[in-house]
Amino acid sequence: MRTAVMDTAPVDLAGAAAIERVEARAWRDMFQAAPPDFASAAGVGFREMAGALVINWAATGRRYFSRTIGLGVIEPATEEALDDILDGYSRAGIEMFLLQSLPHCRPAEYERWLRDRGLEPFDAQDRIVRDGRPAMAPPAVEYAVERVTATTAGEWAEFIQSVYRLNTGGWLRALVDRPGWHHYAARDGAGIVAGRSMYIGSDGIAWLGIDGPVPGVHWDHYGPDAALCTYIVEDGLALGARGFIADIEAPSDAMDTPAYELFGRLGFSRPYVRTHWTRL
Repeated sequence: MRTAVMDTAPVDLAGAAAIERVEARAWRDMFQAAPPDFASAAGVGFREMAGALVINWAATGRRYFSRTIGLGVIEPATEEALDDILDGYSRAGIEMFLLQSLPHCRPAEYERWLRDRGLEPFDAQDRIVRDGRPAMAPPAVEYAVERVTATTAGEWAEFIQSVYRLNTGGWLRALVDRPGWHHYAARDGAGIVAGRSMYIGSDGIAWLGIDGPVPGVHWDHYGPDAALCTYIVEDGLALGARGFIADIEAPSDAMDTPAYELFGRLGFSRPYVRTHWTRL
């Protein structure tokens, strides 16, 4: 089988900052949609620090839901900002959190500051992006994909909660029909087997997330996600999206997993790798 080649040309600082802003915008809107009573009880919140978005969801005990997005990239980081972020997590009783580093992070001392505060590299993700050109040579898919509607919102929310073993209250359902949000489910027969979401900002750039199960993380089956991503790119283009950003959450240095074949065929490139830091 021919393997699609994924371009790995890096972007400059301005390009990386623009990409990180897109993700931060999507997460900010997602957290703004959390029902107030649920957010208060579950410790859900966000703030901005040194140009970055700092999110927290204390009740999960999961690192990915308490982390920074864009720190050191959108604006230079400072030691004071780092200490404020870490102190904020400590005051909230959050021990499981992530801070990110990119090749573009400023100042040059940024990663040394992380180490000085007891943080170590935990894992990494490949950032992938594509522009608004028509999709070409999409992979063959074997699953039916549909948009999530008010009628199927409960089923989709229950499925995503079961994948992550989380209680989201009415939060996920609040994202259905929310401006900018589009949710999709892949079915194998009658049941949902995978889901992904897309948030299109006012500038037409789409962020892909709320994906589960994540291939290479939750299971080794890539077919349902291939069907979802193929459908989402085509639907996003039809909706007027002029660009897309996503992540490969189980990266390979050799870029030899099915995820690279899928996203390469869909026209994505990998401009940089993000490293997550935490206290181990």
